Amino acid sequence: MPKKVSVSEDTFVALARVALLEVTGVDTFEDKPVVTHEGESVNVAYPSTQPGYPGWMWTVSVSNVSGGDPSVLEVGLLPGEGSLVSPDWVPWADRLEEYLLHEKELKDQAEADDDEEDEDDALDLDDDVDGVDIDQLDLDLDPSPLEVPDEPDDLFDHVELDEPDPLDP
Repeated sequence: MPKKVSVSEDTFVALARVALLEVTGVDTFEDKPVVTHEGESVNVAYPSTQPGYPGWMWTVSVSNVSGGDPSVLEVGLLPGEGSLVSPDWVPWADRLEEYLLHEKELKDQAEADDDEEDEDDALDLDDDVDGVDIDQLDLDLDPSPLEVPDEPDDLFDHVELDEPDPLDP
Protein backbone atom coordinates (compact mmCIF):
# COMPACT_ATOMS: atom_id res chain seq x y z
CA MET A 1 0.00 0.00 0.00
CA PRO A 2 1.48 3.35 -1.05
CA LYS A 3 2.19 5.81 1.64
CA LYS A 4 -0.05 8.91 1.44
CA VAL A 5 1.98 12.07 1.34
CA SER A 6 0.31 15.03 3.00
CA VAL A 7 0.31 18.11 0.81
CA SER A 8 -0.47 21.43 2.41
CA GLU A 9 -3.25 23.65 1.19
CA ASP A 10 -0.70 26.38 0.49
CA THR A 11 0.95 24.10 -2.09
CA PHE A 12 -2.34 23.72 -3.97
CA VAL A 13 -2.96 27.48 -3.85
CA ALA A 14 0.56 28.28 -5.08
CA LEU A 15 0.31 25.75 -7.92
CA ALA A 16 -3.16 27.06 -8.87
CA ARG A 17 -1.98 30.67 -8.89
CA VAL A 18 0.96 29.87 -11.19
CA ALA A 19 -1.37 28.02 -13.59
CA LEU A 20 -3.89 30.87 -13.52
CA LEU A 21 -1.21 33.46 -14.32
CA GLU A 22 -0.35 31.45 -17.45
CA VAL A 23 -3.93 32.01 -18.69
CA THR A 24 -4.81 35.50 -17.46
CA GLY A 25 -3.32 38.61 -15.90
CA VAL A 26 -3.08 39.38 -12.22
CA ASP A 27 -5.59 42.25 -12.63
CA THR A 28 -8.44 39.89 -13.62
CA PHE A 29 -8.90 38.15 -10.26
CA GLU A 30 -8.81 38.80 -6.53
CA ASP A 31 -6.04 37.00 -4.69
CA LYS A 32 -8.48 35.60 -2.11
CA PRO A 33 -8.82 31.95 -3.13
CA VAL A 34 -11.52 29.60 -1.90
CA VAL A 35 -10.22 26.01 -1.61
CA THR A 36 -12.51 22.96 -1.72
CA HIS A 37 -11.43 19.32 -1.55
CA GLU A 38 -13.41 16.88 -3.72
CA GLY A 39 -12.10 13.32 -3.57
CA GLU A 40 -8.80 13.13 -5.41
CA SER A 41 -8.88 16.73 -6.62
CA VAL A 42 -8.73 20.15 -5.06
CA ASN A 43 -10.52 23.14 -6.58
CA VAL A 44 -9.07 26.59 -6.01
CA ALA A 45 -11.42 29.44 -7.00
CA TYR A 46 -10.51 33.12 -7.37
CA PRO A 47 -13.27 35.78 -7.74
CA SER A 48 -13.12 37.54 -11.11
CA THR A 49 -12.58 41.30 -11.20
CA GLN A 50 -13.27 41.68 -14.94
CA PRO A 51 -15.98 44.30 -15.64
CA GLY A 52 -18.17 42.00 -17.75
CA TYR A 53 -18.02 39.06 -15.35
CA PRO A 54 -19.50 39.97 -11.97
CA GLY A 55 -20.02 36.87 -9.84
CA TRP A 56 -17.78 34.68 -12.01
CA MET A 57 -14.88 32.66 -10.57
CA TRP A 58 -11.54 31.65 -12.03
CA THR A 59 -11.22 27.99 -11.03
CA VAL A 60 -8.18 25.77 -11.06
CA SER A 61 -8.54 22.03 -10.47
CA VAL A 62 -5.43 20.36 -9.01
CA SER A 63 -4.96 16.60 -8.62
CA ASN A 64 -4.59 15.20 -5.11
CA VAL A 65 -3.84 11.55 -5.85
CA SER A 66 -2.17 9.61 -3.09
CA GLY A 67 1.42 8.75 -3.92
CA GLY A 68 1.72 11.37 -6.64
CA ASP A 69 2.71 14.97 -6.90
CA PRO A 70 -0.11 17.49 -7.34
CA SER A 71 -0.62 18.69 -10.91
CA VAL A 72 -2.99 21.11 -12.61
CA LEU A 73 -5.93 19.40 -14.28
CA GLU A 74 -7.97 22.32 -15.58
CA VAL A 75 -8.22 26.11 -15.53
CA GLY A 76 -11.43 27.94 -16.38
CA LEU A 77 -13.76 30.85 -15.78
CA LEU A 78 -17.09 29.63 -14.37
CA PRO A 79 -20.27 31.53 -13.46
CA GLY A 80 -21.37 31.73 -9.86
CA GLU A 81 -24.87 32.18 -8.48
CA GLY A 82 -26.50 35.29 -9.91
CA SER A 83 -23.94 35.62 -12.72
CA LEU A 84 -25.05 36.88 -16.08
CA VAL A 85 -25.02 33.94 -18.50
CA SER A 86 -26.29 33.37 -22.02
CA PRO A 87 -29.63 31.61 -22.53
CA ASP A 88 -29.74 27.88 -23.19
CA TRP A 89 -28.89 26.89 -26.74
CA VAL A 90 -31.84 25.95 -28.94
CA PRO A 91 -31.18 23.66 -31.93
CA TRP A 92 -31.69 25.16 -35.39
CA ALA A 93 -34.50 22.74 -36.25
CA ASP A 94 -36.50 23.89 -33.21
CA ARG A 95 -35.90 27.57 -33.99
CA LEU A 96 -36.89 27.02 -37.62
CA GLU A 97 -40.06 25.22 -36.56
CA GLU A 98 -41.01 28.12 -34.27
CA TYR A 99 -40.30 30.59 -37.09
CA LEU A 100 -42.43 28.65 -39.58
CA LEU A 101 -45.31 28.42 -37.11
CA HIS A 102 -45.08 32.17 -36.49
CA GLU A 103 -45.05 32.87 -40.24
CA LYS A 104 -48.14 30.65 -40.68
CA GLU A 105 -49.93 32.54 -37.90
CA LEU A 106 -49.11 35.86 -39.55
CA LYS A 107 -50.32 34.59 -42.93
CA ASP A 108 -53.57 33.27 -41.43
CA GLN A 109 -54.11 36.58 -39.63
CA ALA A 110 -53.49 38.54 -42.85
CA GLU A 111 -55.98 36.35 -44.73
CA ALA A 112 -58.55 36.85 -41.96
CA ASP A 113 -57.99 40.62 -42.11
CA ASP A 114 -58.40 40.55 -45.92
CA ASP A 115 -61.66 38.64 -45.56
CA GLU A 116 -62.94 41.20 -43.06
CA GLU A 117 -61.97 44.06 -45.39
CA ASP A 118 -63.77 42.36 -48.29
CA GLU A 119 -66.88 42.04 -46.15
CA ASP A 120 -66.57 45.68 -45.09
CA ASP A 121 -66.17 46.80 -48.73
CA ALA A 122 -69.26 44.87 -49.75
CA LEU A 123 -71.30 46.50 -47.02
CA ASP A 124 -70.02 50.04 -47.49
CA LEU A 125 -70.74 50.58 -51.20
CA ASP A 126 -72.44 53.91 -50.60
CA ASP A 127 -69.50 55.44 -48.76
CA ASP A 128 -67.44 57.88 -50.75
CA VAL A 129 -63.71 57.63 -50.48
CA ASP A 130 -62.63 60.90 -52.09
CA GLY A 131 -65.27 63.11 -50.49
CA VAL A 132 -67.49 63.19 -53.59
CA ASP A 133 -70.69 61.22 -53.67
CA ILE A 134 -71.38 60.16 -57.27
CA ASP A 135 -75.13 60.36 -56.70
CA GLN A 136 -74.89 64.10 -56.04
CA LEU A 137 -73.03 64.99 -59.26
CA ASP A 138 -74.98 66.74 -61.99
CA LEU A 139 -74.58 64.43 -64.97
CA ASP A 140 -75.44 67.23 -67.45
CA LEU A 141 -72.26 69.16 -66.65
CA ASP A 142 -69.45 68.92 -69.15
CA PRO A 143 -66.17 69.09 -67.21
CA SER A 144 -63.44 71.12 -68.89
CA PRO A 145 -60.94 68.98 -70.73
CA LEU A 146 -57.72 68.28 -68.89
CA GLU A 147 -54.75 70.33 -69.90
CA VAL A 148 -52.06 68.01 -71.19
CA PRO A 149 -48.60 69.51 -71.61
CA ASP A 150 -47.12 69.48 -75.08
CA GLU A 151 -43.86 68.01 -73.88
CA PRO A 152 -43.25 65.83 -70.82
CA ASP A 153 -40.88 68.48 -69.40
CA ASP A 154 -43.57 71.20 -69.35
CA LEU A 155 -44.93 69.92 -66.08
CA PHE A 156 -41.70 70.82 -64.27
CA ASP A 157 -40.82 74.05 -66.12
CA HIS A 158 -41.89 76.13 -63.13
CA VAL A 159 -39.28 74.49 -60.85
CA GLU A 160 -36.13 76.55 -60.45
CA LEU A 161 -32.96 74.68 -59.59
CA ASP A 162 -30.25 76.22 -57.43
CA GLU A 163 -27.58 74.88 -59.76
CA PRO A 164 -27.77 74.57 -63.53
CA ASP A 165 -28.79 71.14 -64.75
CA PRO A 166 -25.67 69.43 -66.14
CA LEU A 167 -27.79 67.27 -68.42
CA ASP A 168 -29.64 70.23 -69.99
CA PRO A 169 -27.25 72.04 -72.42
